[in-house]
Amino acid sequence: MKKHVLLAVTILSAVSIISKASANDIQTVRDILEKCGLSGVTAESVTTVEEGNVVTLDLKNNDITKDGISFIPAEIGRLAELRMFGCSGNIIDSLPAEIGSCLKLTKIDCSSNRITLLPPTIGNLVNLTQLDLRHNQLSALPPEMARCKNLEILQLWGNKLTGIDKSVIMIPALKELYLKDNRLTTLPAAIVKRDLRYLDIMGNKLCDLSPAIDTWLKKKDKKYRQLQKCW
Repeated sequence: MKKHVLLAVTILSAVSIISKASANDIQTVRDILEKCGLSGVTAESVTTVEEGNVVTLDLKNNDITKDGISFIPAEIGRLAELRMFGCSGNIIDSLPAEIGSCLKLTKIDCSSNRITLLPPTIGNLVNLTQLDLRHNQLSALPPEMARCKNLEILQLWGNKLTGIDKSVIMIPALKELYLKDNRLTTLPAAIVKRDLRYLDIMGNKLCDLSPAIDTWLKKKDKKYRQLQKCW
């Protein structure tokens, strides 16, 4: 009988801990929604909860007739178990430094916003495998991104990049790099050392590259220069 009572107490304690963790994370999401002005959105509708923790948060703007939210509150840093975060289709111009506290993030989708810069703390996200920043207003990337050692897919279509830092090119796990429709005039020499699975450079100004980079790019696409804005 004592064993059964002890087991029941243990189970109840575990349930209590999980419920408390869930309540804390859900309250954090509610705080985020309130600060974003999303009064008609419930925390439960934009999250996935596993083992008492919020593991996904989707703040995507699904209404193309509205601008959407303009910022991500610092409270996102409290979601320690967050693995996937999305906020596409809004009018966000930057990400908070606190996102660097979400160390378990594996995927971020901030496409179709107005982001002009990334916080250096993005380099803390060593478990990140995919970063989608298409259609923003980035003109540069922080060199700290080089610490995202597991980043495989980096999507940067439709920004204002004029250059790519060598440290970003040398991210060890990088396999897919999307650079279409930026303002690139050159690429780091180190790119010739990379065995990228996919590279998209259409719509840039890569018109006068070094012989080594030119040769390397022609192996990827021998007509790459025809797709540049060389005028």
